[in-house]
Amino acid sequence: MNDTLQKTRHRFGSPAVRSVVRVSTSAALFALAACGKADRTPTASGASNDLLIVGYDREPDTMNRYATHILEDIESCVVEGLVTNDEQMRIVPVLAAEIPTIENKGVVMRADGGMDVIWKLRPGVRWHDGTPHTSADVKFTVDAINKGDWKPESVDGFDRITGVDTPDSLTAVVHYKELYAPYQLQFVRGTLPKHLLQGRDLNTANDYNRAPLGTGPYRVKEWKTGEYVLLEAVPSYWRTGAPPKIKQLLFRFLTNTTTRINLLKSGEVHMVALVPWDQVRELTPISAVRLNKVVGNGYEHVTLNQRKYPAFADLRVRQALAHAVDRPLLIKTILDGQVEVVNGPIQPLNPAYEPNVKRYDFDTTLSNRLLDEAGWTRGADGMRAKDGKPLAFTLITQSGFAIRENVSQSLQQAFRAIGVDMQIRLMDGTAISSVWFKGDFDAMLHWWQMGADPELTLFFAHDRTPPAGRNINYVNDTTLSQLLYASDRTVDAERRRALLRGAQRRIAELAPEIVLYNTAKVDAVPATLKGFTGNPTNAGPFWNVHAWEIVPR
Repeated sequence: MNDTLQKTRHRFGSPAVRSVVRVSTSAALFALAACGKADRTPTASGASNDLLIVGYDREPDTMNRYATHILEDIESCVVEGLVTNDEQMRIVPVLAAEIPTIENKGVVMRADGGMDVIWKLRPGVRWHDGTPHTSADVKFTVDAINKGDWKPESVDGFDRITGVDTPDSLTAVVHYKELYAPYQLQFVRGTLPKHLLQGRDLNTANDYNRAPLGTGPYRVKEWKTGEYVLLEAVPSYWRTGAPPKIKQLLFRFLTNTTTRINLLKSGEVHMVALVPWDQVRELTPISAVRLNKVVGNGYEHVTLNQRKYPAFADLRVRQALAHAVDRPLLIKTILDGQVEVVNGPIQPLNPAYEPNVKRYDFDTTLSNRLLDEAGWTRGADGMRAKDGKPLAFTLITQSGFAIRENVSQSLQQAFRAIGVDMQIRLMDGTAISSVWFKGDFDAMLHWWQMGADPELTLFFAHDRTPPAGRNINYVNDTTLSQLLYASDRTVDAERRRALLRGAQRRIAELAPEIVLYNTAKVDAVPATLKGFTGNPTNAGPFWNVHAWEIVPR
């Protein structure tokens, strides 16, 4: 074991966890010794159906799926949705018996312009404490979110619900005040257990928020703050009547990308979700690791906060910054050609994708002209100012994420070349989530991982700023909002796609953010792991964790 790995190894507090980690690490070290070449040794030698160790890039802010501001990989192993997105970007039922549609009479259009969605739940599903999962939990979830004294990560869709009827324990009739096309993903984050949380303050229900009661294949055994979350298989999972094949999942919080990859190579972790693109080439020859690649339904971009930094409210400034970035060069030099330049939030694998949008190709001459026209003039030092104020802002991004740190530095150089001073602030991946939610930043380099439904209202409508949505650009454009809400209120698929294509064109014209490249997803898993498919959407790679099994070769 080299010195770097010795210094970065986490200490595990639980005797049970220390034991399983020692077994895994010892097996990996034995393999290293046998091979004699640590840097080429096949990894994941310790992966077994007793334990799968996942190197994870950040610690959850909460295990409450409705409250977290980051991807819900760990939480989704515990708390299931009524539906999920599968590996082909289809919306498929989980706790729901079927997907409600007009054709199966699960969706009813009312004469008053609203709609009713009838969710039929699977019989025989129980919470981990043995209590039946029922329509009362669906109603309780909607009421808890709409009550207003609890702030979930987003209320989008829920604030269009006027109420829920429960004619029987397996039927929930959700009443919308207007047509809402993305209704199928309304409960992708699942439901809250009424029998546990009724009458309680969800903001302070830390027993649930740290170890939620769910219906999923796993439950939280231990959360060691700053180190790991250990999940254990439930004894009788409702899909099979038996526990999942893999008994324990250990998520180690390893914020540094280099550390995660080194520990994967040494065998101290068995799986790394979302392998950094610059590490793919290095991992490809390792026979004991399978690199599962899918085109991601998401995009990396720079959010420009028009509310916090007023200069971004000028379209010319936003366009100038966009034209200053040589995206193909970033991809070639930093991302090892693993991704593609994209020009908007809906990706090519989605039927609603619009290719014919305004592009922001690399053109510093145009950048300089736009800034000149906007009144930002260069001083003796070459930097720009207006009315005595410098054109200077701070970009935040995730620390320990080497690619983002390098891209940030490249952006800094690119903007300085046109007279714009951008400072970089690196933040822990967990801490940054609350900052973006509060809008307390100038600019942010990050990605949105999108669901199978191409809804954009959540991200760009003028009234969908947090907590109502994720419009953290704070863009306010009447034309765009009208297109987005019209798309939400249109259930005809082709008509809705046409509206979303118009919205994409409008977003590109407004340049509310600097769109960089798509988020191709590469997950490193043991070659002996069967059942793993990956997932292009925000459902994440653990969407079917119940079906995983280690099958030695």
